[in-house]
Amino acid sequence: MNNLIKLVFVLFIFPNTIIAQVSKKTYQYNIDLLHLSGDEVKVSFTPPKNNLKQGKFIIPKLVPGFYQPMNFGQYVSNLVATDKNGKKVTIERLDQNSWMVHDLKHVSSISYQVADGWDSLEKDSHEAKSAGSMFNKDSVFVINYNSLVGYFQEMQDIPYQIKVTKNKDFYASSALDYKQKDQNTDVVWAKDYRQLVDSPVLYCIPDTTSLKIGHTEVLVSFYNKKERHYSKKIALEIENILKNQQAYLGGTLPVNKYAFLIYYEDSNEKGFMGDGLEHSQSTVCLYYSGSMDYLSNALNRVASHEFFHIVTPLNIHSEEIQHYDFLNPSMSQHLWLYEGMTEYATIHMPIKQKMISLEDFEKSLEEKIQGMQEFDNKLSFTEISKNAMERQDQYMNFYQKGPLLGMCLDIRLRELSGGKTGTQNLMLELMKKYGSGKYFNDLDLFDEITKLTFPEIRTFFSDYIEGTQPVPLKEYLAKVGFTYDENTGKISLLPNPDSKQIALRKAWIGQ
Repeated sequence: MNNLIKLVFVLFIFPNTIIAQVSKKTYQYNIDLLHLSGDEVKVSFTPPKNNLKQGKFIIPKLVPGFYQPMNFGQYVSNLVATDKNGKKVTIERLDQNSWMVHDLKHVSSISYQVADGWDSLEKDSHEAKSAGSMFNKDSVFVINYNSLVGYFQEMQDIPYQIKVTKNKDFYASSALDYKQKDQNTDVVWAKDYRQLVDSPVLYCIPDTTSLKIGHTEVLVSFYNKKERHYSKKIALEIENILKNQQAYLGGTLPVNKYAFLIYYEDSNEKGFMGDGLEHSQSTVCLYYSGSMDYLSNALNRVASHEFFHIVTPLNIHSEEIQHYDFLNPSMSQHLWLYEGMTEYATIHMPIKQKMISLEDFEKSLEEKIQGMQEFDNKLSFTEISKNAMERQDQYMNFYQKGPLLGMCLDIRLRELSGGKTGTQNLMLELMKKYGSGKYFNDLDLFDEITKLTFPEIRTFFSDYIEGTQPVPLKEYLAKVGFTYDENTGKISLLPNPDSKQIALRKAWIGQ
């Protein structure tokens, strides 16, 4: 990759305006959300100054956090490149997500149109929407830049300036700092493509509430076609979640700024559907239901899970994620950590922080056990992880079997340490070792965790995560004073636990 070329600009600040002189070594994008053609947004940009005879322009095939091809290039049409005289420059489409632009050094502008990605998804494919973009000229735009903005393979790690033309009443909710140039134009900068894609934005008439949790500034932005001024109510729920997560993570949230972008759509479908996509400083939460009564409970699960992703993979991750290839990514073997341990923290934190009853916690574990039965549990988790795109039929087991493995690992660590340390402590140690732009070698992680903990933990990984031995639920739950009926899938307290079991259970869940 090229070395990072820093963005150089001079700012002249006036009330509600901003003027900037931008370095030519910058992608300068214009996105028009005001003048749509049907459901298509017009995008244009000036490439960074270069001396290239040709360049490969890429719109992502995948993005971090999703493990199936999304092919965002399918929404791009009419891609045209021109020189400074307005003459067209030859472009060759290589595949669904990439184009070869010839004579790139003479290209002055590239323009194209992007269709609403949600329109092409099936009604039961809600989980794919949180990585895509949706355009409604009159009310709302949910924007993930991976579907609107691209990069040249030969010019990566270069800053971006994005100018957005939008409805004068619309407000940009994002972890990035949007500046108002005039009433119809916002400007935002990102240090590179990864940061841009990592920072979605919700454009609509604002319904926002700000929170301060410790040193962390939190923005809660909400959109629903009917409801207004609802973000304050949601913020109260999120504040409770974050304060408990803060305590669970040792008293400090590992991020200075965070944004919850919440889109709620009224639906005639039965039940409640929700999903989210995590980012370093924000999350997109999408909910669909006929009643908002379910929203509070959904926030406790989806928002909590996505926020816990700031631990892993956003702080703790392998080289495959640090140097993510948006066109042909290599998969890490540690989805047990990225998704399984994140989901375990999501169900462990409420009982540890006394947010739920013991019966509710038992029910959560029983649901995971029941969910696990729908998959092939004789497969190696590391192998499924490395082949996540090919094994989509098994992928969701990381959210079922994964947290159960996390539970067993937690109990084993508590047992070996005399109750002193568990997975909470392990994650904090891993963040110290691999956070702040660092990464681990995919093949070394199990050995590195063993060095941080106990020799017996290497056997745990060999048997249950690399290997295919059944999750030792009955054995490990007995260590903390629970019975597990393998026939009914029910979990309950032992009637007469001994002092060792009681002590270990208290260390594990606080009761």
